[in-house]
Amino acid sequence: FADYTTKDGYTIIISHPESFISFYKHCSVLIKKERGNVLQGELIALSGNSGEITTGPHLHFELWKNGLPVNPRGYLINY
Repeated sequence: FADYTTKDGYTIIISHPESFISFYKHCSVLIKKERGNVLQGELIALSGNSGEITTGPHLHFELWKNGLPVNPRGYLINY
């Protein structure tokens, strides 16, 4: 998914292997289009302040596995 929603503004949702889904909300600009492939480290959007439920410029990130939110700390690679 890559589009605008009233609540969360410009949003990208990416489906990953092993039943993971990542959400990127309140973006100012979407770089990737819906149904496009994304490679690790590739720019997908710019953070912003879009949508009705935002508190200022930021990126809202969520990671879900098997339909439930998980703490991303154990899954993200440190650069």
